[in-house]
Amino acid sequence: MTRREKIAAMLRENKLDAVMLTDGDNLVYATGMPGIEGIAVITADGEGWLFTDSRYIEDAEARVGAQGYCVIMPEGSYPTPDCVEQIVRAKGVRMLGFEDRAVTFAEYQQYLGALSCALRPVGDAFELLREVKEQAEVDCIVKAQRIAEAALDELYGLIRPGVTELEMAGELEYRMRRHGSEGPAFSTIFVSGPKSAMPHGTPGERKVCRGDFIVIDFGASFGGYRSDMTRTVAVGEATDEMRTVYQTVLEAQKRGIEAFVEGALGSDVHNAAAEVIEKAGYGKYFGHGLGHSLGLLIHENPRASRTSQSRFKQGNIITIEPGIYLPGKFGVRIEDMMYLSASGPVNLTKMPKELLIL
Repeated sequence: MTRREKIAAMLRENKLDAVMLTDGDNLVYATGMPGIEGIAVITADGEGWLFTDSRYIEDAEARVGAQGYCVIMPEGSYPTPDCVEQIVRAKGVRMLGFEDRAVTFAEYQQYLGALSCALRPVGDAFELLREVKEQAEVDCIVKAQRIAEAALDELYGLIRPGVTELEMAGELEYRMRRHGSEGPAFSTIFVSGPKSAMPHGTPGERKVCRGDFIVIDFGASFGGYRSDMTRTVAVGEATDEMRTVYQTVLEAQKRGIEAFVEGALGSDVHNAAAEVIEKAGYGKYFGHGLGHSLGLLIHENPRASRTSQSRFKQGNIITIEPGIYLPGKFGVRIEDMMYLSASGPVNLTKMPKELLIL
């Protein structure tokens, strides 16, 4: 079943004649073309149109047209609600779905005035479709991850006392580009010493010191899809306390990975890891959810958290990233990406994670 056919089946299930897509991520999902802008219309019988402008038309004709879409550059170049109305009238659309989580009220008013059909929000329908990754999507995420791993392996040779966090974050992003990344998956986190206790700290002018823990949380992009990993390394030496915390986080991650099976609740996977940290006496220093899915966005559903009631199913990808953060001292986080394949859970992350002292 093609992606357009999956969308058409969703429309029939929701008693919609067609859907109009204007949001970047869902537009990319539907057309398979990263970076595309415009308006797509897909009907419940599987027909598809893409209206785009002169910046994208040649590429879209080749890439999106090859998938069976009718690719059109409107007169005046830029798509307008009138383009959608052409399809509404031609196909007798009476109930049109729209992305209520992306369309502004002003845009909604504009479409309401231009279209001769009723509008109905699609809610989380596309988010639910995107939870289950196709093999082509998994392949892009894996490619992005291999790029990220190659870049980090090179970065390890550059980390030493005296370099700054910003310098190393920039080097990592540069090296991902050299290995084929379309750009960082999100703002790279490279924080050292006491700043490593900030789960989402930002790189600054702080210089790396001997005895620091460094938390490196980053990802690459390929084919519009993103990867995500975290490694924590020590510089020069590690105290007994640092080693204890590191091993606790590593064991917590192992338990979380073991719990990630088809049918498991997100809360159960989270708790499997959290219990290890709690029993070690660090429970109050692990405050975030264990993991999240990713794809076209760095944070997607389903998730593993204390309250998540999602049940994992084949095709899901989720990060497993427990951490312990001791304010004013140091922090540790270890993150891998797990995929539920037809043959069971697969770790998409190949970078070693035993304690590394640079």
